[in-house]
Amino acid sequence: MPAAGAAQQTGEETPDLFRDGIEVIGQREVAKKVLKENLRELIAPIPMFDVIPRFFEPLCVKVVGMDPDASVTITDRINRTALDVGLDPAKPNCRANALVVVVDDPRGLFEKMLTRRRGIVGIAEMRDVQTRNLRDELRARKPAVAWNLSTLSNSNGATLDGEGYVIATSIKASRIDSNFYRPKSLSIVLYDSTQIKNVTLGQLADYAAVHLLGSPRRHIDFASVAVPSVLSLFTQGPEAAPTELTQFDKAYLKGIYTLEAGALRSRVPGAVLAGFAQQCEDQQDSCRMQLKK
Repeated sequence: MPAAGAAQQTGEETPDLFRDGIEVIGQREVAKKVLKENLRELIAPIPMFDVIPRFFEPLCVKVVGMDPDASVTITDRINRTALDVGLDPAKPNCRANALVVVVDDPRGLFEKMLTRRRGIVGIAEMRDVQTRNLRDELRARKPAVAWNLSTLSNSNGATLDGEGYVIATSIKASRIDSNFYRPKSLSIVLYDSTQIKNVTLGQLADYAAVHLLGSPRRHIDFASVAVPSVLSLFTQGPEAAPTELTQFDKAYLKGIYTLEAGALRSRVPGAVLAGFAQQCEDQQDSCRMQLKK
C-alpha cells in the first residue's frame, strides 16, 4: 500500500507545472499546429482510418489494494471525469469494467492473472498490447502498466465473439465514419506500490483516468511535448508533474467522447482542438493556454 504521502492532497488547487518545475502564471498561447503535434506524441498510434476504442457503457470503477477511504477518493475522482466526458453514471452493484490495482508485486500478480483469471488479461485479438510487451514493462519495473480489452461492434451488435471469431460483417460508410465501432469492455491500470510513495491520490486517479478512458502511448518522449499532461507523472516525478488533469488532458478525453461511435481516428485532432478552445471560452480568465493559429 502506498505511503501516507500519497494521501496528503488531491491537487484540487495546484496550478499547472511544466517540465522544468516553473509555475505558469497568467495565460499563454499555443499554436494549433503545436497542439496537434503534441497530440500525436501523447496518444497511441492506430491506423488513420480506424475507430478509437472507448467506453460506451457507464464506467464501473473498482480500486484494489488501497485502504477503503483512499479507494473511495480515487473511485469518486475517476467517476467525475467519466461523467464530465459524457458517460452515464454506473448503477449500484455494477460489474467492474475499469480496474485500478495497487500491489507490491505487479509482475507476480500478472502471471497469476494469466493462469487463474484469464478474463482480466483477455485473448490477444481483443487486447491492445501483446503479452510479451506487458511482461517486458513489468520486468522493467514501470511504476504503472495499463492494458485494455475491447470488441468490435456495429449497428447489428458485436461482430467479434469472445474467441475472436467474426460473426457479422458491415461495410465502411465513408472516409470519416465507419459502421464499425470499438467499445472497451475492460480497462486496467496496475500500479507498483513500491514506486508511488510521493504520488497523491489525485495524481493516481487522474493518471489512471486518462488510461482508462483514452488511449495514450505506452512510451512517451516528453522532451518533444510542450503542453503539460498528467501522463508525465512518472517521467517528471510527482513533485514536478501536474497534480490534476490539465487543460490538454481534459480536451483530449472530451474530444474523443464527443465524436460519433464510428468516427475515424482522422477526426480526433479536430475534436480535441474544439474541446480545448471551448474550455478556454468557459474558463475565461482562469484559462492557462489559449489557442492561436
